Amino acid sequence: MTVVTVLAVAYLLGAIPTSYLVVYLFTGRDIRTLGNGNPGMMNVWDNVGLKPALLVALGDVGKGMAAVAFAYWMGMGDAVAIAAAFAAVLGHDYSIFLRFDGGNGTAATVGALITLVPAATLPALAVSVVIVAVLRSKRIAGLVGLAIVPVLAAYQDYSYILVAGIIGLMCVVAIKIVRFEGLTPVRTRPPR
Repeated sequence: MTVVTVLAVAYLLGAIPTSYLVVYLFTGRDIRTLGNGNPGMMNVWDNVGLKPALLVALGDVGKGMAAVAFAYWMGMGDAVAIAAAFAAVLGHDYSIFLRFDGGNGTAATVGALITLVPAATLPALAVSVVIVAVLRSKRIAGLVGLAIVPVLAAYQDYSYILVAGIIGLMCVVAIKIVRFEGLTPVRTRPPR
């Protein structure tokens, strides 16, 4: 029963529609009607501004961190903590509060990774920041940063279950991004 509770709480944490709430607060509009329609941090950044996007990022990263931290706080091991990370990302991607709509789960994944493997995630975040500053490409920065995490985790001797969980989380994010955005730089979805 405790595992079910952990996963349910993780899903509900992930499902909190941060971008919807922040954009509505700043503009009175539904983020799903702006830009590419994705209720995620990047769409907020592109269409509302950096300050609201940073608030969304803090909230979304916090959701992933909280879900994994809750699992550990409840005395669960790495396997359940990884399952909680997946539940939070799925909650973010398919939020019950947005009729099972949601973002790509990247920021929630980053939050989960910070709690699961901080020594691997924080250097990868630093690399991502440098790439954004130099190349001005958020997408390349995110992809490179995420790709570095399992390499650093393996190098730093994190457990195999954590490395496998990281790779699984990255696959979920990649599938959602490709499914929603394809492989083109920008794709818009019709307004609701």
